[in-house]
Amino acid sequence: MSTPPTASGSLTESGAVVFTRRLPISREQAWAAVTDPARTARWIGPWSGDPASGTVELTMTVEGGSPTSTVEVRRCEEPVVVVTTGPGGWVLTVRVEGDDDEAVISLEQDIPDAESAASIGPGWDFYLDRLVEAEAGRDPDALRFDPDYYPGLAGYYRELFSGRG
Repeated sequence: MSTPPTASGSLTESGAVVFTRRLPISREQAWAAVTDPARTARWIGPWSGDPASGTVELTMTVEGGSPTSTVEVRRCEEPVVVVTTGPGGWVLTVRVEGDDDEAVISLEQDIPDAESAASIGPGWDFYLDRLVEAEAGRDPDALRFDPDYYPGLAGYYRELFSGRG
């Protein structure tokens, strides 16, 4: 990456953090980028299983050891995917909006505190930037989590939570 990454998370009134990316692709292409296992394999990892069953297995190929975890699919109807995964049962909501020329992808997660945000926020910025790179036909592996995203963006997310109860 030629320029340092930018922290993109914003805190909502309800206390969730929302990460947004704009892509010069259609809404339908963006939907496929977040739901088709061949497309997710390029930026976060492939998944297998039948979402209609309520669970899929996601292999996080960028993480050390490429761990596979069970992801509970709560909703997967265009334009929204809601899943539960991660430590403590993170609930993630992904929305795909836009038109034929530009798509907006937003990922929302409730994050409990500043220290959690300091590691989770940079992680989502990293993965969403990998999504942008993959969809642009560039190499997402050129992005470096350490030190560019973490610890590089950790302070931003701690500060985001500094005024929160």
